[in-house]
Amino acid sequence: MKAKELKLEINSKTYKVKINEFSAEKAVLTVNDKEYTVSLEDLGLEEAVEKRPPRKRPKPTGSSQKSASKPKKVIGKQIKAPLPGLILEINVQVGDEVEAGQEVLILEAMKMENDVQSNETGVVKEIKVKEGDSVEEGAVLITLD
Repeated sequence: MKAKELKLEINSKTYKVKINEFSAEKAVLTVNDKEYTVSLEDLGLEEAVEKRPPRKRPKPTGSSQKSASKPKKVIGKQIKAPLPGLILEINVQVGDEVEAGQEVLILEAMKMENDVQSNETGVVKEIKVKEGDSVEEGAVLITLD
């Protein structure tokens, strides 16, 4: 993230604030030339995340549903990341049966949510990622039996 500078007025006093770093865990801020590290709890974002309504996503009903997203390659019963991104949601567990075309996880890439679907029917043998993980293109996400 590129550093962002702000001027805030609080109770008629002006503060020069520079956001040096901002992540899911913390923010590093410089306020009037003094640096502070602030955790999410301090920002009140943890509560905001908890109150966010759950995502409602339609389940694929057939092969025509798949035309909106690029098919994801399964080589040797491995579901791989089609592009670099962040794992937002995993919709299967080890031992689950999956059908060809079934959404198995959601990958955020370039600020867009991408449904990653299985191209094969099988049983989930191993999930190699967890929600919040960053992955590179071609990384193995899930293996099937």
